[in-house]
Amino acid sequence: MGLTDWIGSFDRANTHDLSNNLERAYEAALLIQSLELEYYNDRPVRPEIELSIPQSAKALMLRRFRAALQVAQDNLADVAPKRSELDSQELRQLQLVESVVSRYGRGRSSAPAMSRSPEMLPRSLLGVFDGVRRQLDPEAEASLVAGFRRRRDSTLVSLRVLLLLILVPLVIQQASRSLVISPLMNRYAPEIPFLNYTKPHLQEKAVAKLRLYQQELEFEALLEGKQPPSPEEIQSALARRANALKDEADAESIEASKNVLADLAALVGFVLVCLFGRRDLQVLRGFLDEAVYGLSDSAKAFAIILFTDIFVGFHSPEGWTVLLDGIAHHLGLPAEENFILLFIATFPVVLATIFKYWIFRYLNRVSPSAVATLKNMNGGG
Repeated sequence: MGLTDWIGSFDRANTHDLSNNLERAYEAALLIQSLELEYYNDRPVRPEIELSIPQSAKALMLRRFRAALQVAQDNLADVAPKRSELDSQELRQLQLVESVVSRYGRGRSSAPAMSRSPEMLPRSLLGVFDGVRRQLDPEAEASLVAGFRRRRDSTLVSLRVLLLLILVPLVIQQASRSLVISPLMNRYAPEIPFLNYTKPHLQEKAVAKLRLYQQELEFEALLEGKQPPSPEEIQSALARRANALKDEADAESIEASKNVLADLAALVGFVLVCLFGRRDLQVLRGFLDEAVYGLSDSAKAFAIILFTDIFVGFHSPEGWTVLLDGIAHHLGLPAEENFILLFIATFPVVLATIFKYWIFRYLNRVSPSAVATLKNMNGGG
């Protein structure tokens, strides 16, 4: 391995260490915030306060709090000196960790205070001095270059894993269907009847088409002023039409079975990409967070309203109906009206509840101004 390759691998290792340390500190800070919200009315944890829970539950909660605070403090000590290498989203995560840790002085996790002593100078003024100091630091240029390389590597990794998540299942689905599944089923499908699980449904459709065809024969005869076809003629025409409909039903059944098997192969490919690219998926998550939270407050609110109106809005039942009909046709299943109505009555409601919970527990902490903008755009609702 050359010197350049060795330096590159070293930078990547440092990048992963920095990301992992920040991720651990951020998750620990979120856990502390959840404990504050659940047990102390969104105030700092104070072990001396009596809670309306059993002592064993309180002891377990305090152990979780002390462990999370220790993790946040230790990892913050490693991440804070490398602040210049962080991107905008990671800086916001770091600021949240610092705000949580600052409520509890190091070494006081067993009995944190409710408030801190007043500072000699305003925090904003101290931030200006700290910024000037970092700019005059002889290592500032190297840190800036390292941060740029880290963000570039993160972008490349994110785009690569995103393409893999999209292309690998799609290629596997098409290739397996064309090269493996279709040839085998075209040759052996008549000998494997259990794969034709859609035949009953397709036969019902064929019977309905046959009745309609008989009515069309009689209607065409009346329009042309001819005598209605005799029972023998109708029987002969229906026999020919029945054979054609049977062939169509068999073909649709085989096509639906091919779709199911190809979709299963694509699902396996997607799961394999997720399993072998777990570290890359973490990078992708950070990249998407930076892209989303890097938007302005009005852009965030617009995206949220657009998403909710499309999927859980009052006008979305028609869209869900079209989507479910398409999936049923792809899989060769009957589009049951009762199931579709039940799905539309429950799933969008559950989705809306999850979305509102996310806004309350996460977005409200990370970007409260975006939540305020969202409420204003919704008319204060």
